[in-house]
Amino acid sequence: GRRVLASGRDLLVTSVGALTDDVLHEDLVACARDHGSRLLIASGAMPAIDWMSSAAMEGVAEATLEQRKRPEGWKGTPAESKFDLGSIHELTTLFEGMAREAATSYPKNANIAAALALATVGLDKLKVRLVADPTISGPAVFIKLRGDAGEIAIEVKGTALTQRTSRIVPLAVVKALRNLSSP
Repeated sequence: GRRVLASGRDLLVTSVGALTDDVLHEDLVACARDHGSRLLIASGAMPAIDWMSSAAMEGVAEATLEQRKRPEGWKGTPAESKFDLGSIHELTTLFEGMAREAATSYPKNANIAAALALATVGLDKLKVRLVADPTISGPAVFIKLRGDAGEIAIEVKGTALTQRTSRIVPLAVVKALRNLSSP
């Protein structure tokens, strides 16, 4: 990433959870600033990011994200050592905490939490709940942001590309690339 930015080129980050490392994030931002390039974050499965990042310029009283996936979507994560994922038959909270810990502990599952946090209230202020839900067919996200500029509540029922990823994620990356290359 640093080499790309140092060459004066923009860098589009898709694995946003990597930016939970403050040293890396600050280094990339400084490198972009010093070389006239831009560090860009793909929106991925995050809807309404423009509205929420704009609203966050004013005071924010509440910012929460709940992410639901089928139990098998949590395989290969810390949840697998804490829960018998194959035996979950009802809504089960796997993690509750702040975005930094969610994205660090669940790097292949919680990039959306890091993206929302970085665009709004910060990694240590966005409250995150990760849930195994055997009743859904694809990933679901519930977002609430309330502040001086207004309030938004969003429910997204995604179509699964895999049990970890919503079909919208690669489309959002393609759209970001098109936006960068269009006249």
